[in-house]
Amino acid sequence: MPLIDQITALISNVSNIYTDDYPQQQAAISTFLQDAKNNTIRVFVTDSPGMGHQSNTVLIISRLIQLGFNHNYDVVYAVGDAGNLTADKLSQLIPGFVPNADGSPVNVALNANTTASMIPLPYFKAQAADYPLLNFGFTGGFDSNATNLANKPNPNDPNAKGVNVNLFLKLQPYQWAKGAQDNTIQQQGLPARANILNVAALGGPTYGKKRGYFINAPAAPAQDSFTAPNQNKYTPYQKIIAACTIAENPINLLPVYGIGGNDATGVTNANPEILSQNVLFDLITAVRYTQRFSTLANLQRGAIIVNIADIPAASYTALNTLLSGAAADLPNLNALVTQLPAIQGDITANHVEVINYDDGDLDAKIAALQGADGANKILVIKMGGLPIRAFDYMYACSSLPSLLEGKATANLVLNLNKPYLNLLKDASIVYPTLPLSAPDGPTATRCNSAVSGFKNSAETINTSLGDAFVLNPPSAGLLATPIYTIASLTIDSYKAADADGSLKPYFTNLYNFFQNQQQDKLFLGLLYFLSFVNNLDGQ
Repeated sequence: MPLIDQITALISNVSNIYTDDYPQQQAAISTFLQDAKNNTIRVFVTDSPGMGHQSNTVLIISRLIQLGFNHNYDVVYAVGDAGNLTADKLSQLIPGFVPNADGSPVNVALNANTTASMIPLPYFKAQAADYPLLNFGFTGGFDSNATNLANKPNPNDPNAKGVNVNLFLKLQPYQWAKGAQDNTIQQQGLPARANILNVAALGGPTYGKKRGYFINAPAAPAQDSFTAPNQNKYTPYQKIIAACTIAENPINLLPVYGIGGNDATGVTNANPEILSQNVLFDLITAVRYTQRFSTLANLQRGAIIVNIADIPAASYTALNTLLSGAAADLPNLNALVTQLPAIQGDITANHVEVINYDDGDLDAKIAALQGADGANKILVIKMGGLPIRAFDYMYACSSLPSLLEGKATANLVLNLNKPYLNLLKDASIVYPTLPLSAPDGPTATRCNSAVSGFKNSAETINTSLGDAFVLNPPSAGLLATPIYTIASLTIDSYKAADADGSLKPYFTNLYNFFQNQQQDKLFLGLLYFLSFVNNLDGQ
């Protein structure tokens, strides 16, 4: 069966019923990657904010090695601005990469066969004679449809970008729709693009917006990955992971990321309507609700909420006020905190405590969650940033629905068979429905509705509760709060698959789909790329 027909067959089915074709497909990709024409593949890494484009590009670098590439990479990276330096991001993503202060290239061994030459874009342009035309290049994210990255960049234009290759595959991260960015095949010197989003065999726009990447199960991070400024976090990180993954009397783990922002009031970058302290408050009270009222044994445990986001000190002050049971002008909320109870203070005498990762009593506080009343306690740990491998592994170890915002993290958890809470930037439904071409289903809509409640302020929750609310069975006012909707989603996520209202089949089906390499955005994109190249060769 021709590759383009195989792609069409794969796209039109949720489950993989074409496993007999997989060896042929993988062999075709491997043959291309190992061809002498591709002794060096040239990669472009953009300087966009955040880590999504950079991490997706490094993911593809790794995946091509798994798919058979055994040569070398030229990794050309845009430098970025102060506070957004691409080299700093790549040093977190590629072990062993330490940029040279003089802006010259650095060679990094990715494995015994493959070396990546890490080349700042200004150097690449200035030393163009050292970087002749190559056959193939790619990126995992770039926010311009007007730029042909296959082209040789003009050394006299400080804004010019390109890597000097014949053919360039520009892919975008999972669910990336900023400015309707294309997933394209570009040819040097040709202004027209082969827009993959127009290819019916790949599902059209569904390919760009909804199709994700296969990701291998994260491995535990090595200590040497905890470089500055995170070198002092390795020991507390290990203690948290050990306590939450131990076979006997484990503690539940809920990692949090995506609630950071630049505003001292706690406004998040994810959505100006969402405050970081409100998100943490909702999570804490939802977990306390499940600890107290769920009948599931695995939810009746102590819990650690690890905040990996950097949020201002004022947000933690505001959180502690909400957890005091005595917040000004919030009588119903105070009553809720008192009745759960979820009063913040020393964990040995209270049910919630917020501490720094380097707290000198961390061991004792973790032990309190495993003690006689530990199943009613929550430890919130202010961790801040983590190395990417430690970040991924912590999400893989989560035993409560993790919280996230970025597309790269969403793509990660879809490969983990874990329930998750995805902060919303707008009203779009971000939870997938299978098949990807189908309208948004009721389960995806329910999950989206639950996380939309993070926009609710403490004042809104106070009003919704009313002064006569009941915790269990929940009164109407409590039902309308994110506290209950997140608690309910959590309980249903861990019910047995055949239990009424269970969400386990939904998240398991997503996992099975995204872990199917024949449904991988990169795998399908490469198959189409080969079909495109074969047509060129036949002209």
